[in-house]
Amino acid sequence: MTVDDSLALALELWPDARDYGQVKDASALDGLLESLGQPGAIGFDCGLRNTFTCFAPDETAVITLPSGEKTMSDSEARFIGHVLVTRTLLAAGLHVDQRVISAMAASYAFSWTALGGRYGQTPLALATSLWLIALDPLSNSDRPIAIEWDAECFDDPQRWDLQYRLFSHYDIRGRAIDWVVYVASAVERREGCSIYTIVEPLLRMGGDNQVGLALSSYSQSEDATLAAVNAAAMLDRGRVATLLKSYLGSKSPD
Repeated sequence: MTVDDSLALALELWPDARDYGQVKDASALDGLLESLGQPGAIGFDCGLRNTFTCFAPDETAVITLPSGEKTMSDSEARFIGHVLVTRTLLAAGLHVDQRVISAMAASYAFSWTALGGRYGQTPLALATSLWLIALDPLSNSDRPIAIEWDAECFDDPQRWDLQYRLFSHYDIRGRAIDWVVYVASAVERREGCSIYTIVEPLLRMGGDNQVGLALSSYSQSEDATLAAVNAAAMLDRGRVATLLKSYLGSKSPD
């Protein structure tokens, strides 16, 4: 399988992995694993070999998500492609595979560990990466995350605190929830990202007052990207809207 096939395969396998925690043909997951550490992956040029690629190095990377949003840059698409492959593998049960856990750690490093809330990723990229936190079996743990900080990718003092490299799974969850709450209150803070792309993984995170407040806030927000998407994307958003309505109904007093 070529790297160009990995994105299509990740998206094809995702509904079963998301809804049932498994895929019909486990051997298909081997095809996704083959895209690990290949040229074109984020961080490949600076020494990382624990990220997935969906694009060759010499092509312009673009992704249109099932919810209708389209990436706006090559770097955004490559990061999101890595996340889409990683989340499918996690959801399908490969959270016990060190390669997948290492890929998840790399995602965290490229997003939620940056200085002062300047995550260096677009709202769409951050929203998509919420799935990794939702699927992280240790998301409430204070166990340190094994990030490969020695890679040259992480040497920029304008983006990372070079003196602070210790992050737990719980730290990442906390930063992500802070961002979700922050962007809930203003449409321009989540430009280019449907609220439903944020809401669905957030529904899986649960058990936190801030999560509940954010979900309530999103239920009363207009979706800034409703226009110019096809029927399939609107149906996907409608599916998540139904999940949100059901969640809020279950939290309402009898």
